[in-house]
Amino acid sequence: MTTSLEDIKKMLVIINKNIEINNEKLDLICKKMDGEILEECKKMGSHITFIESVYDSIRHPLNYICNIINIKSDNQLLCNDLPSNTKQICNDET
Repeated sequence: MTTSLEDIKKMLVIINKNIEINNEKLDLICKKMDGEILEECKKMGSHITFIESVYDSIRHPLNYICNIINIKSDNQLLCNDLPSNTKQICNDET
């Protein structure tokens, strides 16, 4: 199987065209990453930070209220995700 120089040249031209097409696609992806996607990620990051701060500030009061409800309802757990120290605090206060 011998390949002439002309055949090799044709293959190299085809490979070069494919590389150019891939480079154009890669440039388009980079532009989208730097523009739209990066901006949306920053927005989502600030939203997540906001939600976490709200949750951190109301988590303990909500657990306390759930515990009171559980105690008043004859210890039938209505709120399942309660830390054990919150149950002890509520039991001491009633």
